[in-house]
Amino acid sequence: MSGKIALIAGATGLVGRELLNVVLENDHYSKIILLGRSSPGIKDNRIEELLINFDDLEQYKEKISAHDYYCCIGTTMGQAKSKEAFYKVDFTYIIELAKIAKEDSQFEQFHLVSSYGANANSGLFYNAVKGQVEEALKELSLRALHIYQPSLLLGYRKDFRLWEELAKIASGVFSFFIIGSRLKFWAIEGSEVAKAMFYVALSGEIDIHVHKSLEMKRIARTKEYKGDNSIAASV
Repeated sequence: MSGKIALIAGATGLVGRELLNVVLENDHYSKIILLGRSSPGIKDNRIEELLINFDDLEQYKEKISAHDYYCCIGTTMGQAKSKEAFYKVDFTYIIELAKIAKEDSQFEQFHLVSSYGANANSGLFYNAVKGQVEEALKELSLRALHIYQPSLLLGYRKDFRLWEELAKIASGVFSFFIIGSRLKFWAIEGSEVAKAMFYVALSGEIDIHVHKSLEMKRIARTKEYKGDNSIAASV
C-alpha cells in the first residue's frame, strides 16, 4: 500500500458506491474515509465512517484529512423538493468540502462527479447549478481538480427515476445508430465513471481537468489515463 488516504463523500449513491468497490479492490489506499449521512454497510479494516449532517460540515473539519477527495454527493429536484434545498446539496456542500480540502496539509486532489451539460449560464436550473459549482471550484485554485461530466448514468439506484428508466430504454434501442461525436451524449455505467476516477487519481496529475463520458469509458476499459485533457486544451 502507498499509505495514502482517500475520502469519499456520498458512498451510498450510484457512483460513490461503485467507487468504494473499486478502491477496496485495490491496495493503493491504506485508509478510506467515508463521509455521508448514512453507512453503505460495507465492512473493511481500512474504512473509517464519518456519519454527519452536511449542514454542520465545519464541525467535523478536524476529523477530515485525506490525500485524495472524491466528491460524489448530489440530489434531484424530486428528492430535494425545492430549488433552495437542491442548491444546498449540489453547490454549498461541495464548495464547503473543497475549502476544507484546500486547507488540509495532506490534500493533493479533488475529484467531482458533475454532469454533462453543466453550464453556469444555462436556462435549466439543474445544469446551471452544476456549472456554477464547477466554476466556483476552479476559482479555489486547488492543486488538482478533476471534474467528471457523465451523460446518462446507468446502474442500480435505491430511488426510482422514471425519466432515467425511459432514457435507458431509448439508449438500448437507439445506441446502434449513434455514431461519431454523438456518442458523448449517450449512457455510461456508474461503474465506468468510478473506475475512471480511480485511474485518473493514480496519475497524480495536477491543475484542472474535465473528463467526458467517452474518455471515462476508455479509461475504465484500458485502466490507463494519458493525462492530455487539461482545461486549457479543452476550451
